[in-house]
Amino acid sequence: MTAGTKRDVRHAARARRRELARGTDPAAREAAAVAIADAVLRFVPEPCRVAVYESLPDEPPTGRLVEALLAAGHEVIVPIVLEDFSLEWRYAVPGASGDDATVRRPGHGGHEPDADERQRWLGTDALATCDLVVTPGLSVDSHGTRLGQGGGCYDRALLHRDPSAPVVTLLHEGEQSELDLPADAHDVPVDGYVTTTGRVVRLR
Repeated sequence: MTAGTKRDVRHAARARRRELARGTDPAAREAAAVAIADAVLRFVPEPCRVAVYESLPDEPPTGRLVEALLAAGHEVIVPIVLEDFSLEWRYAVPGASGDDATVRRPGHGGHEPDADERQRWLGTDALATCDLVVTPGLSVDSHGTRLGQGGGCYDRALLHRDPSAPVVTLLHEGEQSELDLPADAHDVPVDGYVTTTGRVVRLR
């Protein structure tokens, strides 16, 4: 049984996320950040390259995860959303936040990157060099179907990944779907998800 049309499911998922974010105090958000970091670190026992994203305020927090990965000796790359909604990649900077439009979305309210900044970018195919990919998402079902925000950024980016590299999505606890999510032919399934309570669910 499916959850409905993708548009309707995404609308409901965004509303649920806003409600969850509204009810989260700073202490609970910090606890979620710690739980996520501890859970994801178990995926990468040896130093390697990990792709993460810089979370926005209503998303499961990733700042502590990035810092923990860097402290453990891992190389971390994060995305930049380009005008055509493809993803460029750069090395993570400790303490950076997705709230900073100059970091996450050049051309969408932030400054246009200069030539020196662009030279430090790693290319749109950088996921091919990663040992683990951590993605955002609004929900994931039992088949690994991930509901994104609708731009298709990650579905296109994941085509470049090493097939042996696990792909996991971060969710607030309760955002996982018991029903099959609607999927298009271009949607790339994920291998599991990690919730803000630190729960790890492997699907594939």
